[in-house]
Amino acid sequence: MGYLEKAGRLMRLMGWLVSIAVIGVFAAIAIPMYEGGKVDSDSISVLLSSLLLFAIPVVYFKVGSAIKQGKKWGKVTGALVAAISLLNPPIGTIVGLATLYYLQKGWNEMIESI
Repeated sequence: MGYLEKAGRLMRLMGWLVSIAVIGVFAAIAIPMYEGGKVDSDSISVLLSSLLLFAIPVVYFKVGSAIKQGKKWGKVTGALVAAISLLNPPIGTIVGLATLYYLQKGWNEMIESI
């Protein structure tokens, strides 16, 4: 397994972890709203805004796939996303550091075509 494949897998792992967190945030907003029976326009707008958080894991998945395919934009965007992930302690910091390490090691790696 090459360095870029490892970096892509780590990026996709971060996507899954963020997906779980986003589902938790969505549930934390939706469940009390449903249980309380109080639905007003503010609650609906907060709930719809939390749906926008689902775009974050999509970015992780797309960038992870691009890194594994050896695309230049994927490597550059992956380095940027991994650097931003450093601000999410403790898991984001660890995964971000590992991703940056593997991206740096495999930057000039060529992906074999099937």
